[in-house]
Amino acid sequence: MSEYQSHLDSASARALVVEAVEQAAEFMDTDQVVSAWEQASVLDGMTVGALCAHLVRAAGATIAYLDRTDPSGATQVGTERNAGRTADEAESGSAGDTDVLTPVTYFNAALEAPIHGRIKEVSATEASKGHADVVAEARRVAEGLARRLPDESTDRMVEALGGRALTLDDFCRTRLIEVLMHTEDLAASIGVEPPPTNPAATGEIIDILVGIARHRHGDWAVIRMLGRAERDDGQVTPVI
Repeated sequence: MSEYQSHLDSASARALVVEAVEQAAEFMDTDQVVSAWEQASVLDGMTVGALCAHLVRAAGATIAYLDRTDPSGATQVGTERNAGRTADEAESGSAGDTDVLTPVTYFNAALEAPIHGRIKEVSATEASKGHADVVAEARRVAEGLARRLPDESTDRMVEALGGRALTLDDFCRTRLIEVLMHTEDLAASIGVEPPPTNPAATGEIIDILVGIARHRHGDWAVIRMLGRAERDDGQVTPVI
């Protein structure tokens, strides 16, 4: 049984990412964020500025991966890798070294990637450029995504995490989690509510997070966590 099935078509997934990054850029460009730039955020070891910089880098990775992945080569790789998978592997989204990643298995792999251990350092360096520069970069990323994503084919692949492939649309789905959850982190860091969010985007985030939990812990552990707190072992959450 599949652990995760997106309800978003290609155009919707891409449009929601653009919308989320545009909204994040607007949210960053406020007096509250400027005033709190050097203060600690709700994320351990990150200032508010570093959190903003990390959000922008996560969004901009979409363009970076598009630029460095050969469209024809990546599509062929994805086709060949998927052709070699069993029906059970394809449905479950299991990810060995040669499998095409899904949004669920992407986050499992991301936690093991070398860059994961350097996120705080890189984010602090980029935040040191200042609030205005980070916000300007966020706007550039949003504009770049708005121009670029509609022109890419629906079967476009990108290579991430050491060259492992996933579809562009699935990578966009992972960016919804990164951008919107870090926007909520930013809101919590400055003591305000997050901006209103398209329910299609939050619904997708919920589906992916539940899929990650199912993949790691099994269905009954997730069911007990959601519906039987007295028998929940507390191991399911957080998933990322």
